[in-house]
Amino acid sequence: MSEGKCAVVTAASSGIGKGIARVLVSSGYRVLIASSSDRIYSAAREIDPSGRDVMPLRADLRKREDVRGIVAKAAQWSGHVDALVVNYGDPRVAPFMELSDADWDESISMFISASVTLSRDFARLNWGRGGSIVYVTSMTVKQALEGFSISSSLRSAVVALSKVQSLEFSRGGIRVNSISQGYIETERVKRIAEASALRNGTSEEEEVRKIVSQIPAGRLGRPEEVGELVAFLISDRASYITGANIVIDGGIVRSMP
Repeated sequence: MSEGKCAVVTAASSGIGKGIARVLVSSGYRVLIASSSDRIYSAAREIDPSGRDVMPLRADLRKREDVRGIVAKAAQWSGHVDALVVNYGDPRVAPFMELSDADWDESISMFISASVTLSRDFARLNWGRGGSIVYVTSMTVKQALEGFSISSSLRSAVVALSKVQSLEFSRGGIRVNSISQGYIETERVKRIAEASALRNGTSEEEEVRKIVSQIPAGRLGRPEEVGELVAFLISDRASYITGANIVIDGGIVRSMP
């Protein structure tokens, strides 16, 4: 357990971010959860009905003025911030030639600019006292998928950033890792299945079955399973792990390490 510790989890109003926050609270963390959606408030009540251990914050990762205040607000609320979990909203899924400049600009702000600002603020706060950063990326950094050029390229940049930071931040006692999840049971997978069904003239259920048929584990993952991995990585049990990119995908990625 990690009583007394505080974590920040972004893009946490639903899906993977919410699952991560739920696990961290059950592990004893106080958690600031941030999202651009109003659902962040109902998510906070669902995760912690008492209201003591979860602080909801409306913040859009695409807006630098929102991002700059996240770590500071967590520190003001809890007195310290021990872990930063950078999860992201969903970039547009479409063929490369259908993506607009605005699609790219918004996603660059969300993935790159937000990661830089959040990690810099966290490192300044924790230099010399330790802490842990985990970036939540995707299997698209390991395996190319048509329509996922934004996700693949920008999440890969985040993985590269985390590796460099793991070298430099070690001098301040801060560990940095990333995870790459596969198909998790979220609204995003539902939307991907809906789009495939429309394109292929099939049903959403059939498209989900197609996805599951590719997964050696035989099922979609659960958000809380990603949360358990994050909880391990930010804990003292993982004190010798830094600079790693860990895949949690039920075995679907076929590429060699």
